[in-house]
Amino acid sequence: METSQQQSTFEVQDYLRAIWKHKWLIFAVALAAAVTGGIYGLTYPKRYRATAWVVVYTQPETFFWGPGQQQSRQRSRQMSLDTQAALAESNEVAQMAAERLESRTARRIIANATEIADSITARAFPPDRIRIQAIHQSELHSVGFVNATADSFVELSAQYWRAEDSAAVQFLEKQLVMTEGELQKALEDKQAKQRQWGIVSPDASQTAAGMLRTYESSMEEAQTNLAVTESVSTALEQQLAELHNSPISEQPVSNPYRTSLEAQLGTARMTLAQLQTRYTRDHPAIQQAKLQIEELSKQIAGEPEFVHQKQVVDPARLDELSQQLATNRMQAASLRARIRVLLNLITKTRSKAMSLTEKQNLLQQDQYEVGLHEQTYEALLHELQNRRLQKAAKPGTADVLDRALRATEMEVKVSRSMLFIGMLGLIAGIAFALLREVLDTAIHTPDDILQHTEVDFLGVIPLSTSENAGPVTLEAPRSPPAEAYRTLRSNINFATLDNPVQTFLVTSAGSGEGKSRVLANLGVVFAQAGQSVVLVDSDLRRPNLHRLFDADSTPGLTSVLLGEITVQEALQQTQIENLRVMTSGPLPPNPTELLDSHRMDDFIAEVAGHADMIFFDCPPSIMLADSIVLSAKVDTTILVAESGHVTRDALNETIRLIDRARGDILGAVLNKMDVSRAGYQYYYYYYYYEQQGQTEQASDMNDRTDRVPTLPTIRSPKPDEPSRPIETDNDQGNSVH
Repeated sequence: METSQQQSTFEVQDYLRAIWKHKWLIFAVALAAAVTGGIYGLTYPKRYRATAWVVVYTQPETFFWGPGQQQSRQRSRQMSLDTQAALAESNEVAQMAAERLESRTARRIIANATEIADSITARAFPPDRIRIQAIHQSELHSVGFVNATADSFVELSAQYWRAEDSAAVQFLEKQLVMTEGELQKALEDKQAKQRQWGIVSPDASQTAAGMLRTYESSMEEAQTNLAVTESVSTALEQQLAELHNSPISEQPVSNPYRTSLEAQLGTARMTLAQLQTRYTRDHPAIQQAKLQIEELSKQIAGEPEFVHQKQVVDPARLDELSQQLATNRMQAASLRARIRVLLNLITKTRSKAMSLTEKQNLLQQDQYEVGLHEQTYEALLHELQNRRLQKAAKPGTADVLDRALRATEMEVKVSRSMLFIGMLGLIAGIAFALLREVLDTAIHTPDDILQHTEVDFLGVIPLSTSENAGPVTLEAPRSPPAEAYRTLRSNINFATLDNPVQTFLVTSAGSGEGKSRVLANLGVVFAQAGQSVVLVDSDLRRPNLHRLFDADSTPGLTSVLLGEITVQEALQQTQIENLRVMTSGPLPPNPTELLDSHRMDDFIAEVAGHADMIFFDCPPSIMLADSIVLSAKVDTTILVAESGHVTRDALNETIRLIDRARGDILGAVLNKMDVSRAGYQYYYYYYYYEQQGQTEQASDMNDRTDRVPTLPTIRSPKPDEPSRPIETDNDQGNSVH
C-alpha cells in the first residue's frame, strides 16, 4: 500500500469553517455577553468623581556643622513624589480627613476613615504635583472627601517637616545650659590656679607647650564637633523611635560604621605615607598618625561586617532618617577615635613637658578650655536661634493648588457597555469555538483523513435524512447519498486501475459506523454498472446483510465452510441483476478461528470464480480480530469511518493492525457526514442534488434513465496519474471513470 503522510496544518479556511460550524454557539455567547453588559449598564449605580490638585515644594535644610566653620550643608528633606502620593492614600490622612469633616459647622459630613480611604486615589505628576480624586455615590461626599484629604495631607506633611526642628530645639536648649555651667567652672578653675601660683599669663614660646596646646586645641575641636554631632544624632534617634512602630522585616546590610572606619583607616595610612616623606620616624606627627592607625584597626576588628536593618511603614522616610543617623554616628565615632588618640598624645606630651613651665602650661590649657567652652556656647546659642527661626518660619512642603468645587457624574452608557462587552463575548465565543475545534480529535471531514492518517481518501457519503430499511441506491436512487455511492464507485475504479483487485474487505474501527450499508450500496452500484458482484456476510457475530436485502440468514457462509452446502447453493439472487448475496449462516462459537482456517482460504479462492467483484462484511477491527485475520486473505480493504464518531487514534490503530497483519488498505470512506455543517462547498452540492432529484422524481417517477448530475470526485488525482476520459453508464446515467 503506497501512502504519504500529510502535513497537518490549520489554514484560514479551516478557521472560517470552524467559525461557521459553531456560529450559533458564538452568537449565543456574544448575545449573552451583550445582555449582561446592558444589565450592568442599567443597574450600575450613579457615582461622582471630584478632583483636587496639590503642589509639593522642595526645601533645603541648613545644618551648622561645627565651631569655627562658617559653612553649612544643604540637604533635600523631601520624600519622593510617589511616596507622598501613597501618603495621601494612607489611613492616617483618611482619619484626619474624617475628623476635619466631622468638625465642620457648614455641610458637616459623618464618615469613617475606611470609607474615605476606599474612595480616595492619588497619583503623582512629576515634577511637583499630586492629583487626588474621590469617587462616591454622593456628589457632596465626593467633594468633601477630596478637599478634606488634600487639607489633611498638607497638614501631615508640615508636621513631618517640622518634627526634626522641634526635637533639635529641645536638645540644643539642654546642651546650652550644660555648656554654660562647664564654661563657668572652667573660668573659676583658671582663676584659682592663677591666684595660687601667682601667674598672670602662660608662656607660649616653648615648643613642647606649643605642641601640647595644638593637641589640646584639636581635642577640644573634636569634642565640640562631637557634641554637635551627638545632638543631631539624638534628634534623629527620637524621630526614628516615633516612626519605628510597625516593623515589617529585618535584613542584613553592610555595617555603615565599619565602612566609615575602613575609609578613615585608608586616609590615615595615606597621611602617614606623606608624613614619612618629610619627617623622621620619631617625629610627633608620625607617632600620632601611627597611633591613629592602630586605634582604627582595633575598632574595625571589633565591628561586625553586617548589621540587621528594620524597615517601617514609611520606607522612604525611614531610609532618609536612617542614612542621616548612620552618617552622624560615623562622624561621632570618628571624632571619639580622634579624641582618644589626642588624649593619648596629650598624656605623653605632658609627661615630657612637665618642668619649670608645667604650671604655665596648665594655666594655658585652662585658658584654652575656657575659650573652647565659650566657642561651644556661642555655637550652640547661634544654632538654637536658627532652629527657632526655622521652626517658626517653615510654611510646610505642600499646598493645595486647586480645590474641588463640584463633582462630575461617572455615566455608564448602556449602548456602549452592550457593544463593548458584546464584542468581548464575540471574541470569547470565537476563541472557544476554535479551541473546541483544535481539541476535537474526531474525524469530521475528508481533510481530517488526509491530514491525520496515512491512507487515501476514497469518497464521502452524506448523512441521509430519511430512514431506509434497504440500500439507499435502490430506494432513493436520485438522492445525494446514492449519487455519492456512484462517485465512490468511480474513485475505487480509479484506485484499482493499474492494480486490479477482485476481493474486498469492508470494515470499520468501531461499531455503528455503517460499514454494512456501505458494502450493500457498493454492491448495488457496481452491479448496476454491469459488474458481477457477490456480497459475503463474514460478520459471524452480528450479521446484518440479510436484513438489508430481506434474504434468509441460513444457510450461508458457515454452512459452506462446514461442507454442508456448496458455494453455488449458498448464493442468493437479489432484485438487482448481477448482484448475489451470501449470508452468514448459523453463528459459530469460534468465529475468529473459523475465518483464519484453511477452509476459508479455499472458500475465497472458490467464490472468486463466481463473480468479478466479491465484498466481505466483517466486524469492527478495534474490538475484534476477525477483520484483521480476513484482511490478510483478501486483495484489499476499504475502511469506513463515521463522521464525528470515530477518532483519529482509533482509525490509525485500525490501520496499524491491518498493516501488521500484512493486509492492503485501498482507502477510507467518510460516512454519515452532515454536509450542511461541513462547509459551503459540501452543502452546495448536497442542496443541488437534493433539489435536482426531487424535481426529476416529480416530473417522471418511472424514468430511471434520465441523467442526474454527479458529485465531483473529492479525492484529488495523484500527480503521476494520467487524465482519462469519462465513460457513460447508459443504464443509470452515471459517470464511470
